Amino acid sequence: MSVIQALSLRLNQKLTAGYLFIPLFAFCLLFTTPVKSEWRPTQSVGLTTTPPLQVTNLSGKPVELTSYKGRVVLLNFWATWCEPCREEFDELIHLQEKYKAKGLVVLAVNLAEMKPRIYQYLKSAGIPENAVEILRDQNSLTYKTWKARGLPNTFLINKAGQVQAVWVGAIEDADSNAVKLHIEKLINQ
Repeated sequence: MSVIQALSLRLNQKLTAGYLFIPLFAFCLLFTTPVKSEWRPTQSVGLTTTPPLQVTNLSGKPVELTSYKGRVVLLNFWATWCEPCREEFDELIHLQEKYKAKGLVVLAVNLAEMKPRIYQYLKSAGIPENAVEILRDQNSLTYKTWKARGLPNTFLINKAGQVQAVWVGAIEDADSNAVKLHIEKLINQ
C-alpha cells in the first residue's frame, strides 16, 4: 500500500467516525435536560460537615468563618475569567445590600488569582472594592476542601456556622423565591 493510499484510508476512517459522532451529539442535545440551579443539600456535593475557611482578604488579613458566627453567610467561589461569575456578581451585591441590616454577609472567595487581576476586574466592572467581602484562595485548597463543583458555587451557612445548602452555578435572579426563601428562613431563625 502506498503512503497516499494509507493516508486516504486513515482520512476516510476519521470522517466516518465524525459522521457517527454527529447523530450521537444531536441525540444528547435533544434528550438531556439542563441542570436546574437551585439550593441543594450539601450532601449532593459530598459535604457532610462545615469545613474550615482559611483565606485572606484583599488587604492580606486572615479571615475565618468562625468570626461570622451569629450571622447568615453566603460563601461564593468565583474567578474573574468565569463569565457566569461575572454576571452573578451584581446579584451577590444585591443580596448583600438587601439583607445586610438583617444579618447576611456575602463572602466572595476568588479562586487562585493575583490581587492586581482582581482589582482590574473590579475597576473595569465598576464594582466598589467593599461591595462584598472579597477573599483570596491563593492555592485553591479552600475550594477543594469545600468540595465546590465548578464556578460559580455558593454555600449558604446558618448563624451557628453550619452549611445548610449549596447552589451550583450562577444565581441569576437574587429576588426569585428559589434564592430568597432559604436566605430569609435562616435570617429569621
